[in-house]
Amino acid sequence: MTRIMFVVAATAFATLLLHGCGGTRLAGERETDWDRNAVDAKKAEREQSVALPPYPQDSDLVEFSVGTVPHRYFIDAQTLAVGADDVVRYSLVVQTAGGARNASYEGIRCKTYEKRIYALGHPQRKWIEARRSTWEPIQSGRANEHQDVLYKEYFCPDRIAASRDAIVRALRTDFYGTSRPPD
Repeated sequence: MTRIMFVVAATAFATLLLHGCGGTRLAGERETDWDRNAVDAKKAEREQSVALPPYPQDSDLVEFSVGTVPHRYFIDAQTLAVGADDVVRYSLVVQTAGGARNASYEGIRCKTYEKRIYALGHPQRKWIEARRSTWEPIQSGRANEHQDVLYKEYFCPDRIAASRDAIVRALRTDFYGTSRPPD
């Protein structure tokens, strides 16, 4: 009887020890920073290296609508690319209602509904790499409504990256399929 109790106790101890080392969470346990960092590291391994494209030229810009926002939004059709890692990368130009012009080089990961800013535009028409370039969830809101619109209406049908040609075609037509003349 003592031997059976010893085997049961040793098995229970080994199970608890392995559970603690294995990283498996019990029902109700919260995800830790370590868990999130491990997932982010796996994603980073799969992401291809990114070289910044040439700065956007006005002749390559295609305007798209972002609801009732007073700004004008443009994608540089020449820099738009769908990577082997299924990330849609693009140069964005925003013309604010007040006349200011901002550019950024961004990426959208269709499978996970995430966005990343790789670089910001400088007034001298060159890129400056973003200091904190990490994948973050896309959040619908006035400040970043364009990313939600790009994800849902142009880049990621059924959470799968569309082809570059399909995206450019969609950008050149409005949501209802009416052709929009090029600028």
